[in-house]
Amino acid sequence: MKSIKIAKFIALLAAVVLPLATLVSSPAQASGPVVAVPDKQLSKSTVGIQMFMYNWDSIATECTSHLGPAGIDWVQISPPQEHVVGDQWWVHYQPVSYKLDSNLGNRAQFINMVQKCNAAGVMIIADAVINHMANTSGTGYAGTDFEKYSYPSLYSPSDFHSGLSQSNPNYCDGNISSYDDIWETTHCELGGLPDLATEKTNVREKIAAYLNDLIDIGVAGFRVDAAKHFGSADLGAVTDMLHLVNGRKPIVMSEVIGGADANAPFVANGNKVWAWDMPNLLANNMPMGSMGFGMNLGWTSGFNGSSNTITMVTNHDTEHHGPSSLAYWQGNLFQLAHVYMLAVNYGIPELYAGYSFSEENSGPNTNNVGAVANAKCNAITSRPAKLTGGQYTCLNRWRAIQGMIAWRDNAGNSNQLHSTYTRLAIARTLSFNRGDNWIAMNASGVSQKATYRTRLPKGTYCDVISGGRLAVKSNKTCLGTSVVVNSTGYVTLAVPAQSAIAIGKFTKVK
Repeated sequence: MKSIKIAKFIALLAAVVLPLATLVSSPAQASGPVVAVPDKQLSKSTVGIQMFMYNWDSIATECTSHLGPAGIDWVQISPPQEHVVGDQWWVHYQPVSYKLDSNLGNRAQFINMVQKCNAAGVMIIADAVINHMANTSGTGYAGTDFEKYSYPSLYSPSDFHSGLSQSNPNYCDGNISSYDDIWETTHCELGGLPDLATEKTNVREKIAAYLNDLIDIGVAGFRVDAAKHFGSADLGAVTDMLHLVNGRKPIVMSEVIGGADANAPFVANGNKVWAWDMPNLLANNMPMGSMGFGMNLGWTSGFNGSSNTITMVTNHDTEHHGPSSLAYWQGNLFQLAHVYMLAVNYGIPELYAGYSFSEENSGPNTNNVGAVANAKCNAITSRPAKLTGGQYTCLNRWRAIQGMIAWRDNAGNSNQLHSTYTRLAIARTLSFNRGDNWIAMNASGVSQKATYRTRLPKGTYCDVISGGRLAVKSNKTCLGTSVVVNSTGYVTLAVPAQSAIAIGKFTKVK
């Protein structure tokens, strides 16, 4: 009898524990059916956006109301894990635990965002900080007590390169001194951040468990922070442990500062990488009013192949640690750089939306409990707005950006043809065709009037820079600037200062 009672007690206990375990291991199921990840792959025909330090509720709203309708295919979000306490943006790059609880939102808000974005056709790319942990001691944002090299229920000192036996060939207890030394960059500490011993099986398993949790919620892939310091071999071992997304490996974008050679090992593993020299190129050329670098795509020779390279005007690092890139405070010029990126037939473009700041370490505005406040964006705007401290740029709502996404979608994989400089008294404009589309860009500070050959049929077209994605209404009226092309395909027009005119057969009104 006693054994029967014990058996019944164990069965009863299991009936209680198993459902609880299910909720812990698969919390996405608790909020309703999981919305499938959009079945997309990154390619030149897709467009993404980094929404730096936007909270989860704001991104959920943007996916439904603007990102999806504007044709944006993915959004790169800030790191979602628990971090050290602080109001600086970089606290998100010092993990305390892998709990989905940060000043950008909690687990439930994260799940809601992923579900809403997936339903809108927008994939979520999560910024994964997996190379290191926080370099201080204290209590994390979600209440986790920790010490440097000791993170409860996650990592102990022996899980870091500095905690290995000194006879271990992977041991290193100092900072990186030579960033060109591959062994140093993958074993020593980046600015004092505790460097995880990612060659260890148990460390890899814990990282993979965290990433798989995100995948199971509905995340499509990851931007791997400090991938250069993680190492291509160790990263490949971890990504091999990840769950499939739509029958394929999840998307992996590796942050490796440098050119084609530095990025080659990651590309070989199937990762996407960034065109790190592009922001500097744009920053050095466009403020001078010159589109000369854009005459052809020769400037891409130091990058990896177009299908593997993510192009960018800036990101959170280059913007905050400037002046290596253009930034939101340069207004129309910043917008024009994005227009150029969307116009050319190279790479996988990623737009950048951040927030205004006066000091490079400052984070966005917070609410009365210290969480990042919801983004307050205007309706679709015709030009970049002037911002005060902590306000979001909301670039995804700029009319010219939405119009150029439509222009790029229509151009497809068409090559850049008939590139022409039109030399004028003050500056020069760049114009070219892609498929049945034509664009002219003016980076100077004054309007430039000239006659251009568009190679389009005679007719009246609607400019998507001023008119936006829906420049042509259903009744064939134009919401933007009307452009009249004559019978020989020529047009005489003024390209506004630090702006562009972009038309195509798809914008013809008569």
